[in-house]
Amino acid sequence: MKTQNNHRAYSAYYVVPAMLCGIATACLVTGSVGYMVLGAIFGLLSAGFWINVVQHGEEA
Repeated sequence: MKTQNNHRAYSAYYVVPAMLCGIATACLVTGSVGYMVLGAIFGLLSAGFWINVVQHGEEA
């Protein structure tokens, strides 16, 4: 039972850095706030993809 909830316990280790990297990349490339928000959203989407798809593929 503990292995089923294990990926949720460590999700912050993927979500926070992905969001910060998305913001930092948009800030370096464009410097506008709108693209920084868009970069944060894409960072969160990529972290969610990694947690839900790639992590489950490694367990199977």
